[in-house]
Order: sequence, then C-alpha cells, then structure tokens
Amino acid sequence: MHSFVPQSLTSFIFLSPLLSYGQISDDFNDGDDEGWTRLNPLAQAGVVGTYAFPDGVSYRIRSGASPDPDALGQARIGAMRADVNYTAFRVAVDLAPFDPAIEQDVGILARITTPGLGTTSGYSATIDTDEGRIYISRVDFEQPTTVMEADSPLDPEKNYRLVFHGYGARFLAEVFDVTNLTTPIFFAEGEDDIYQNGPAGLFGAAGQPTGAIDFGFDNYESDDRSDVDRDGMPDPIEADFFGNLDQPGDADFDGDGRDNAQEIEDGTNPKVKDSSVEVISIDVSVDRLSLQFRILVGRNYQLETSGDLTNWVVDTEAEFEEEEDGIAKFLTSRGSGRKFVRVVEP
Repeated sequence: MHSFVPQSLTSFIFLSPLLSYGQISDDFNDGDDEGWTRLNPLAQAGVVGTYAFPDGVSYRIRSGASPDPDALGQARIGAMRADVNYTAFRVAVDLAPFDPAIEQDVGILARITTPGLGTTSGYSATIDTDEGRIYISRVDFEQPTTVMEADSPLDPEKNYRLVFHGYGARFLAEVFDVTNLTTPIFFAEGEDDIYQNGPAGLFGAAGQPTGAIDFGFDNYESDDRSDVDRDGMPDPIEADFFGNLDQPGDADFDGDGRDNAQEIEDGTNPKVKDSSVEVISIDVSVDRLSLQFRILVGRNYQLETSGDLTNWVVDTEAEFEEEEDGIAKFLTSRGSGRKFVRVVEP
C-alpha cells in the first residue's frame, strides 16, 4: 500500500449538479405544477392568472390585463422553483408555438430574490415575441434593465428551446430549434454582478400596458452546470480543475489525445495524461450513488471523495461489487453539497 495516488490510475468522476445537486426537471406530463410556486403579483389587484395543462404535456400560463398600468405596470405572471437556490445555473425550457398577435415577453428568471409586487429582483432571459429579440436583463424591484440583447426572430408555429446560463458575473442566453439542440440559432452574452444567488423559474410580461399574456412552456430543466463560455465544459468543474474558464474545451491540456471537454464528460482528469480508470456510468437516486467502471485483473480499488479537488478522503462505507467482463461498481450514499469522487488504486 502506498500513501500517494498514482496519477495514471486515477479517474475523477464529478457528481455534477446535472446528476445529483440542484437538478430539477419537469415535463408537465402529470398535468399539474406540484413543486412550483406561482407568481402572480397583480392578484391582489384582481388580475386573474391561470395555470393549465390543456394538452396534458405543457404548462400554459395566462394573465388578464393590468387594471391600472400607470400605478401597477403591465400584466406579468410566472412560476418559480423555490426549492433550490443557484449561484451557477443552467436553466432550459421549451417554448410552445404562440399567437403572434399577442405582444409579450416570455422566458426564464434566475437568481430570484424577494418575489412579489414591486419587489422581485434577479435576472431574466426573455424573448420578445413581436420584436423578435432576445434580452438578458437585470431585474430590480420588477424593473428590467437590459444587460445585452440580440436578434432572435422566431416562427410562431415552431417549438424552440431557451437556455439561460449564469456563472459569476457572466451570462449567456441561447435559443435552439428543438430539432437541433447542439447548435444555437441565436444567442446573447452579457455581464452584471449585482445578484449572486437565488431560485429560478418561468416568466411572462405583456408587451403593451393593457395587454394580456398567453404562453406555453414544456420540458423544464435546471441545474448548476452553466457553460457561459460555450466550450463544452461545465463552468464550476472547469474552474475547479484549471482555476479559471480560460482553457478551451477542444484543447488537450495533458496531451493524451482526448480534448478537455471529452475528458470531463468521460470522467477522467484533463490535467493528467492517460488516466486509466474508465468510468462507464454514474446513477444517482435520492440517497444513493452507483458508479460503474472498468477494472484491471489483480488490482484493488477504493472510492475517495473531496469538496475541493485537493483534500481527498476514503469513503469507507462504499460497497465494492465486481461484475462480469472486467466491470465493477461502487455503491455509496449520496450525501449533501457538491462533491467530487474518484476511483483510485491504493
């Protein structure tokens, strides 16, 4: 037994937020919005908001017009997932076909603070459906200030996916055709550093003082795997490895023939050449982690955990199970907080 870890036999496996921490997904196929907190700031002024599932597979949010635009502002309505606060965030939702005759801004809220009439603050990524523009905005007490905007003309009869990323003071909003979720058709980038964390959700605002809102959402997802520099590497993991977001995803830092983004996706260390423990799968349930990997004959393995990629502790409760064809797995409790795990040969 050696006290050091041979780097060539080390594989870093990330319990990414997408898999285990801060992940929320809702396809609305169950016909309800359980887990959501409805935001209708004009309800106290008598404005009726409705939350429905007309086709059983989408979330339709509607609001009547504001009764007093001068005093209360235009109609606005939304819903948030108050159960998770994000610092780094990636929020995605599909936008249903819409009525182009209704002037409205719809999209995503993130880092929400003090939600309510005249108090909601945070950031938004919205599509102006009649102007064909995408906006990243800082919202101060329900008043938006544009951080960045870009052209984003949409076909009202098609489905699109809006994705909003935030890491530190950097933000990215992307629009995809749902038939191609690899390459965005429009995007906007901006910077702002006022609001640091908070939950995320969905949002719509009338484009006219006396206008109404009627929009559909589907396939909501949120986690903390932001990628504001669009290099294929989740920002928190990239920064933990390299100390910043300056490394390109298609570069090969350790010169082993696999680029940085692929190594992170595969669960190997992009800074260590020829990491040899190959991870096959990671499955996460409410309280358990199962990590499956390939083994070498006659070798021993242990599971280690870390919160900072520097200080590692052996998971003495991890259960090792050898399967057929040179494959084994570790089973352990999931724990709380963001955590890294690695398989090593002691």
